[in-house]
Amino acid sequence: MNPKPSSPKQRKPLPASFFLIVSYENEEVYYRLKEKAEASFSQTLYESKPLPKWNHQFENFLDSPLGRFTRILSLKRRISREELPSLQTECSKFQTALRKSDESVRIFPGYLTPYNLVLGSLEEDLHRVYLFHGVFAEIIYTFQGQKWIPQPYAPEFFKMSEVIYFFTNLRESYVTSLEKR
Repeated sequence: MNPKPSSPKQRKPLPASFFLIVSYENEEVYYRLKEKAEASFSQTLYESKPLPKWNHQFENFLDSPLGRFTRILSLKRRISREELPSLQTECSKFQTALRKSDESVRIFPGYLTPYNLVLGSLEEDLHRVYLFHGVFAEIIYTFQGQKWIPQPYAPEFFKMSEVIYFFTNLRESYVTSLEKR
């Protein structure tokens, strides 16, 4: 009697490193967001210095101007990848509340794995995959040849050396934490 071929066992992927990209004009609003994020999600792990402005390909058509400053806020809490839609919803609530003080504030949640960096979005596009509850996911970087490779459609922000440097360090920290498990 021949044994049945075994089917591959499905397993849940390891938790991902959670981060927020915040575009803003008013520094005080950024720090209020940081407080809200720490209260709702977890303590800050890493925080970038102010980075070059986040640009949007359809900036002229947006409902409000974009802020001059952008920061990346990495949080200690590891997330399940399927949490991205609920985290996007929570960030949208923060954004709506903070827009009373800074109409330019925009919050983009995402996660980092050893292999890629994924950003949540509320906008549909050719390269985005629909998750649920109006949220799409977009792979921004893949890790190949010991470095992050921005995808051709990735916003220019992700091609800047300061941004790649931040995410390279975040990945190194994340992979090291996985090795200690």
